[in-house]
Amino acid sequence: MADTKKPVVIEHGNGKRNHEKKSAYIKDSASRVLSIAQTYGLDALLQTEKPEKSTLERALLRERRRKEQRQKNLEQILKLAHISCKDETAGDPDQDWLYRYFDMAHEVHNPSMQRLWAQVLKREVTNPGSTSMKALKVLQDMTPKEAQILQRAASLACSFGGDSNRKLMVGYRAKGSMFSFGKRTTTNNLNTGSFQLPYSSLLVLFELGLMHGTELESGEIEMESPLPFAYQGKNLSLQVHGKGVRLLYYRFSPTGNELCKLLGNKNNMQYYDQLVALLSQKFTVHTEVKGGTVDQTV
Repeated sequence: MADTKKPVVIEHGNGKRNHEKKSAYIKDSASRVLSIAQTYGLDALLQTEKPEKSTLERALLRERRRKEQRQKNLEQILKLAHISCKDETAGDPDQDWLYRYFDMAHEVHNPSMQRLWAQVLKREVTNPGSTSMKALKVLQDMTPKEAQILQRAASLACSFGGDSNRKLMVGYRAKGSMFSFGKRTTTNNLNTGSFQLPYSSLLVLFELGLMHGTELESGEIEMESPLPFAYQGKNLSLQVHGKGVRLLYYRFSPTGNELCKLLGNKNNMQYYDQLVALLSQKFTVHTEVKGGTVDQTV
């Protein structure tokens, strides 16, 4: 599933650093607005004395500072992309793609997002055409917090059957047995909220168009042959115990799949253990290990 050996880690702020920033916050709103105005060179009318520079001069100075910052952003992203490269075979990215990429990336200030944009460039160099303009546009509009939600969802993503597209597995549905006292079906679910991915986070992914908003149900799992199942680079196979078992999941959109590939594999072992325990209720789970396989049943 992975295209990158080392996953990109999106951090929504550093705890210690945020604490230091909070302690330095200006309490009253007027002072805060003044501070923002001074930082961005827009405080001329907030000063007691008449500005020395004309409006045009102030505008040119502010534009110069902005261009300098954009240049620094791009230089940092290119540096990160270069550092992440090894000896992979390289191609030649489309020139129009590169121009659009630079136009979007120059506004990226957040260090974590810069690492993600660096990974976009590396992937395009090693595999030209792998990242669509639509994916770039979604990434451009994405906040660090939204990127972190996507990363959490990506760390829970799996694929099964002949479809390599990523899915968020949430449970299974099975036909009731003759001893189920009239129940036609039974459903067993995983609570993704236990892994920092509550339904409110799923709604964010739906709104961004990174995941389809409808819970889906697979076809009935065949008993004749094991079902291939992959999680974050781990390859398993599932042998169903009986008829009438279907998997429940949310499906990542094509754009969501693209961005998940950029993030790389990042195992959530707590989720993996609970996932295997859930599947083992209806399947024999064959886990690949060096020198053979391990069968897990409950």
